[in-house]
Amino acid sequence: MPMRTIARPTFTALVLFVTTAAVAETTHDSYESLFESAINAIAWDIHEEWAFTQTTSGSEGDFVGRYDPRGPAGQRWTLLTIDGRNPTDEEAARYVEDKDGEHFGDNDDDEEGKNNDVDAMVEPGTLQLVEETNDYWLLSFVPTDDDDEEDEVGRKVLQRMSGTVKIIKDGEYLTFIDIRNEKPIRPKIGVKMSKFLMRMTFGPAIDDGPVVMKSMDFAIKLRAFLVVRVNEAESIRFSDFEYAGDGR
Repeated sequence: MPMRTIARPTFTALVLFVTTAAVAETTHDSYESLFESAINAIAWDIHEEWAFTQTTSGSEGDFVGRYDPRGPAGQRWTLLTIDGRNPTDEEAARYVEDKDGEHFGDNDDDEEGKNNDVDAMVEPGTLQLVEETNDYWLLSFVPTDDDDEEDEVGRKVLQRMSGTVKIIKDGEYLTFIDIRNEKPIRPKIGVKMSKFLMRMTFGPAIDDGPVVMKSMDFAIKLRAFLVVRVNEAESIRFSDFEYAGDGR
């Protein structure tokens, strides 16, 4: 059975993030620039100099693997456990092969590319302040999908969801981004989406370390014409970061 990890889960290309807004009482002239600054604070290229543990859970099982950039090509991933047990040699080899297929460092996965993905996926003009404290800003937005502007159904589905972003003031970085439906959505006759969730969290890898992705959760529950049923949930966690570069 092939193993896979969560890269960028989508439903009619459902994903996230920002463009424009009103003026906030910060050093930024808009919520847009505040959010873009928070995006830029994320180190998407963490794999180049940091080792970490990745825990993936879903319908295919629970996989715990370790990544270390100091290993030679093809030997940087190690499968530690599957469903709490030691993996077989075949399972370990298949895991390494699948993980190597992710091609860390390709142009599509570089830091600028990730930032552009983020910037392109929030409805322009929808960022609004929900709450501000001494520690954070909480913003809401309407999700959109610039990759498929002609998909009217997908756009309507996204517009019925709610998006939330939380930005920590100390360090001005994203701590989470959340997209979900508050009530069932019926994009077409005979189709009912009762649940959709995409949530990503971020934080320092270690004290005073770079801001990195800490987790991603994705869930969808959908029924179509009483014969098609989709009920999936996957999560990925990153932990135990260790600096593995030449120097800090």
